[in-house]
Amino acid sequence: MKKHLAVLAATAVLGVTSAFAANPFADVTPQDWAYRAVAQLAAQGVVNGYPDGTFQGQHNITRFEMAQMVAKAMAHQERVDAEQNAIINRLANEFSTELNNLGVRVSTLENKVGNFKFTGDARLRYQNVTDKSVIDSNKSKFDYRARVQFDATVNDNTKAVVRLATKKEFGQNDKENNLNASVDRVYVQHNFGKYVTATAGRQDLVVGNGLAYDGAYEGVVATAGKDKLNASVAFGYLMSGENKGLERKANVQTTIYQANYMPTEKVAVKGFYADIHEKDTNNVYGTSLDLKLGKKVWVGGEYIKQETTGAAGEAWTAGLGYGTADMAKVGTWGTKVQYFDLKEDAPVVDNIWHLGKQNKNYKGYLATVDYTVAKNVGLSAYATFHSKNQEKENNNLPEYYRAELNYKF
Repeated sequence: MKKHLAVLAATAVLGVTSAFAANPFADVTPQDWAYRAVAQLAAQGVVNGYPDGTFQGQHNITRFEMAQMVAKAMAHQERVDAEQNAIINRLANEFSTELNNLGVRVSTLENKVGNFKFTGDARLRYQNVTDKSVIDSNKSKFDYRARVQFDATVNDNTKAVVRLATKKEFGQNDKENNLNASVDRVYVQHNFGKYVTATAGRQDLVVGNGLAYDGAYEGVVATAGKDKLNASVAFGYLMSGENKGLERKANVQTTIYQANYMPTEKVAVKGFYADIHEKDTNNVYGTSLDLKLGKKVWVGGEYIKQETTGAAGEAWTAGLGYGTADMAKVGTWGTKVQYFDLKEDAPVVDNIWHLGKQNKNYKGYLATVDYTVAKNVGLSAYATFHSKNQEKENNNLPEYYRAELNYKF
């Protein structure tokens, strides 16, 4: 593609209309058919010439030169209409590699139209236990899930998010092969300056490192600070988990205070306190520590406890890991081994690891392996071992294992 044609297309995309821009290039004269387009874009700073003062419009434009034009066009997106904005976004996706080399961040996974974008993920999962007597014979061991998230930019400080999720559990007869669809996340997020953010609606909430809770939360969450040091307050309801809330009560109302501190890139400390708004229900507190030893080794753990319950209300985990799987980098992998000790009254509602639905009276190990099969395609495997009941010595529990194929788009 000749440079003259490229700049003519760029004027159409940007809607440039200046009629009196001066021509800065020695080899583009007023008699040149592309004179006006070249002059206009030069005045806008979208195109540049060579050190000798020429434009050399007869030459084919390189991808790198085109990427430079796209980068300049992206800087003017706020003043174009929706159709022109969509063209710029398609060009940004096409030249994403060159733009990244220029230091312009472009995510090819985000489809944008004006102030709207969507992302998503899909998962195919197999899960089983070693004791066949606890399996529902009418249920398949396979299920799948797909989710699409819609983000709308309301203004510079506010966005609205809606996520649609579908889930399929296979049975042995057609009556059980129902597809369930729901809006599982819907919230509005607003930034108050650079350091304070408030989110209201049904959203994701991780308490600590996820031993006590990692699931849907319906309410308001306010966060202040930056990545190295921040604190948050959440007021609302726990909406997911096997127990549907602490003490097996549905939709438990809570106020959760959390603090996160990263003194260095290799150390992360978290602490939380959960005030449970239920009569005769104990409040919960906990802390966690994550350490990176070198570039690939991880050591970490978490401790949580219900107040006034003694040792029976404790739960803790500790683990060792090596490597990190990155969904954007093919061939990357990571593995972990963790030990879990969950007492009789452990305040585990919806833990992040899903230990075969073992939330209490459990002790044992979990091994995890993650591998990036292709870009945005990851394979994960989980397996428990040496699982025992806390109440009796040598009382072995069924082992739980699962494998997942995850996609992101």
